[in-house]
Amino acid sequence: MGAYYFLACLLPPLPSELGEKLLFDYAEIFGMIKRSIYSKDESILNAHLYSIDVANWEYMDQERDIFIEGGVLTREDIKTKNNFPLFLKDFIGEKERTVRRAYIYDRLWERYYTYLYELAEKSNCRFLLDYLPWEIDLRNNLVSIRAKESGKDPEAFKVLSNFTAADFSSTMAQVKGKKSPLLAEGYLDTERLKQIAHCQGNSPFDIDAILAYMSRLMIYSRWERINAPYEFYDFLYGGG
Repeated sequence: MGAYYFLACLLPPLPSELGEKLLFDYAEIFGMIKRSIYSKDESILNAHLYSIDVANWEYMDQERDIFIEGGVLTREDIKTKNNFPLFLKDFIGEKERTVRRAYIYDRLWERYYTYLYELAEKSNCRFLLDYLPWEIDLRNNLVSIRAKESGKDPEAFKVLSNFTAADFSSTMAQVKGKKSPLLAEGYLDTERLKQIAHCQGNSPFDIDAILAYMSRLMIYSRWERINAPYEFYDFLYGGG
């Protein structure tokens, strides 16, 4: 029996389609996982969740009034720069000295991905070791499309470009063929869900399975927010 047998049995099933409502609020599921995680696995879970905090800090630094729940840091933490992980502190220091990147936040994500992968190696977290390079490669392939369309050098916008060399030609062809950005996002998240399942491993009751579940939960939660009604004024003037 795996370490997380009881937690895995308690976790509610996730939607079968993007945009469907979760059976429980994200905060309830997230809280259940946080309360049940063993101390030895807290660092790798938090490191995985820092992806939300990195996005929130990027929004805040751009003065966009967007805050995604479910990370390690609170809105107040981000405003006051409190409880920041070292990779984020290091980026802020680097940014104040001048970041020589076409888009400065690429450097932040590069620092985050490096931190997460090194911790995954230290923790021997098979899920992240397998999934993270794929996600980075997907990001770089998408960057290449956008840069080429705007006449810019794709290499200037890639992060950790020597990480992997997977073939995404078919995936990118599908993305280009979608009639709207929302359809393209839906296709990409469907591909992410497939890759998460592929990288999860054979045991449904270990930390890899819990991290894979959290990854799927974040995707379904995002699409639940996309489909939720919104106030047009807030959307237009609050940063989207």
